[in-house]
Amino acid sequence: MHHLLSKYEDEEKLNRILLKFYSRVTSNVSIKHFFMDLSFEKMLRDVSRFNQFILDRPEKTYTDKPNQTTDPSLQIGSASFIEICHQLVEVLKEENIEEKDIPRLVTDTMEIIEESKSEASDRISSVYQVDNLNADQLIHIFSLARIKAELNDDNILTIRVNDTKIPIYLKLHKEQQLLLFYGKVVSKKSDCSALDNLVSIANEIYPFFPVFSRKENESFYLYAEHQFSIQDGLPSRLMNRIAKQFAKCFENAVLCDKEKILEF
Repeated sequence: MHHLLSKYEDEEKLNRILLKFYSRVTSNVSIKHFFMDLSFEKMLRDVSRFNQFILDRPEKTYTDKPNQTTDPSLQIGSASFIEICHQLVEVLKEENIEEKDIPRLVTDTMEIIEESKSEASDRISSVYQVDNLNADQLIHIFSLARIKAELNDDNILTIRVNDTKIPIYLKLHKEQQLLLFYGKVVSKKSDCSALDNLVSIANEIYPFFPVFSRKENESFYLYAEHQFSIQDGLPSRLMNRIAKQFAKCFENAVLCDKEKILEF
């Protein structure tokens, strides 16, 4: 999300946007309950530290009617939620955000704010600190979303998401405070020309989810990755959404292989 705002060359823009938005919602008697248990300070902090946990999605996602992503027990009426999103749209317009960027900024910002609301209501924090993270902890986090994960001999988690056939992988770089999701499927071809053609096709169909050709040990792979920092903590619900979205998107890219050059 921040890479959209960065082009406006104003480091304080996000703070102004969120302050205006929070003030307008809390001063509107019909929707102020949305922020009843969430302070502005927490909202600002969470949007700043967790915006990297939102993956790009198809354009249709940003033009459809906004949907709530928080736990159903915390959701508000649909009409109220639409009005809240409208208030954010109006603030973005006032801050001279380009029209083409507004739908995506609204969708991404609201998803993080909803996660912040959920985390504020948790009896036990759902944000894990890096010092407490290990493979067993990650496997447990995935299990909460019914995602199967197991540790292989290379100390990498193999992740299998329901309704997908292609596994993805996760590597914890604890010293660097990073997590790396990646997907890789080997090509049957001994050169990269057919794979490069597949990469071009997949990236044209799914431009929001870039894939690459990669060579390892004399073999060529279709490859995709998403790396994010856990220096400020790991929001477990957002990570599980990333796993599901990443697995589905990577499988869609693999299924662009009409020539059957991949082994899976």
